[in-house]
Amino acid sequence: MKKADYLTGLALILLSVYVLVESWRMPRLQELHVNPFSVPGIVPAFLAVVLMIFGLILVVRSVRAGGHHLSLSREGIRKTLADPGNRRLLLTAVLTFVYAAVLVGHTPYTLVTGLFIFVFVAVFEWRRDMSRREMGRMGLAAAVLAIVFAAAVSYTFERLFLVTLP
Repeated sequence: MKKADYLTGLALILLSVYVLVESWRMPRLQELHVNPFSVPGIVPAFLAVVLMIFGLILVVRSVRAGGHHLSLSREGIRKTLADPGNRRLLLTAVLTFVYAAVLVGHTPYTLVTGLFIFVFVAVFEWRRDMSRREMGRMGLAAAVLAIVFAAAVSYTFERLFLVTLP
């Protein structure tokens, strides 16, 4: 866990820096005389600071325990990837990267978000021993979740937070 905490902490710190930069670049709506504490970038910036604090805590604890000594070998990588939790984490990272870096901005936001939610739920709820009926129920549930939450997220950001979505 020491090495995992170290790497996770570094990833959280890098993500936090990125979110802080992007929060700063968001519109401040000065022309609308909006209160500075209600601008769209304030919540992501706050969350980024919290994530950064937790990332720093993980890194410091890991360094104290010697987790910053990384030894990469083929056997070590194979062993790491054999763990089901690590495979799920990697799959989550790949799905999220494809959603955020590839699809968002090139396809309507609500559609892409709904697709992401549907695929995410379907992938992580699927089991090899599922019957057709269970697959159908799971697919229906994933579709309902995708439609409801994609619409809710889009509405919330566009109408309540006044954020123009890509």
